[in-house]
Amino acid sequence: MTIQELSRETGIGIDTLRIWERRYGEPTAKRDSRGHRNYAPHQIEELRTVKKLQNLGLRPARIFALSVAERERLLLESFAGSLPENRFLQHLVEVSEPEKIAGVLEGLLKERGLRNFIFDVANPLVQWLDRSWSEGRISIAREHLVSDELESLLHSAVKDKIPAGHRPRMLFLTLSGERHKLGLLMAAALFHLEGFNCLVLREELPLSEVPQLALELNLSAVALSFSIHYPRLQGKNDLIRLRRLLDPQIKLLSGGHAMQQSRSLDNLIICTDLKKIPNICRRHFPATRKKGPP
Repeated sequence: MTIQELSRETGIGIDTLRIWERRYGEPTAKRDSRGHRNYAPHQIEELRTVKKLQNLGLRPARIFALSVAERERLLLESFAGSLPENRFLQHLVEVSEPEKIAGVLEGLLKERGLRNFIFDVANPLVQWLDRSWSEGRISIAREHLVSDELESLLHSAVKDKIPAGHRPRMLFLTLSGERHKLGLLMAAALFHLEGFNCLVLREELPLSEVPQLALELNLSAVALSFSIHYPRLQGKNDLIRLRRLLDPQIKLLSGGHAMQQSRSLDNLIICTDLKKIPNICRRHFPATRKKGPP
């Protein structure tokens, strides 16, 4: 594959790939008759591991000093002790027949209600997906299959039973380059339960278009999420810029793995724990908060 294809599949810039090749000898490339780089498919997974480790705070020099196996082992250690031993969810992620996954998730949602479904099923399921992919037990296609079903279910839940009357309107979105939306959707569902009118954009949006959209929609708040796959420094800079561009009356919330070690920024609400959402509502939206659907 070409360097353009490798960049697209991994989310790593072409210039960065070239710098890494010069400095660390990876990714390795063969040259075709025209001198163009040609990469083997297995390097996609290897570079995704590199990117995850980098977003955890490791520098490229340290990462590339490790073997491929050592990098994978180091990444797995970051999950150690953080996952519940729920073998049912593991089976759903790794073994269940594709046509049954949607029905199983819908049944669990109906049985437990939205709030318990998020904490007992959706959040652990996302962690199992990441763990199973990192350990090579599922393919990318399988990961997409399960996550897409969960994403569709959460989208429907956020739209279901929109509270009548005036409710604060909150926009949930991801910026260009952030492909992982499940954490954001879970947050939207919990704010929905607190009585907010939650609008979730399915497509990524350039940062420059957010302020005008916020005014057009008469928003009370804009919420973004930055996963482990999004560069932490870039996420912080994006938030600083967006806060300056947004109307000061519009609150800005951010969460996700990339924000876990970020210090609070002025006039910005950081939430990296879904269980804290009710407290955020009480503290930052006291005049407009009204209880939503059960």
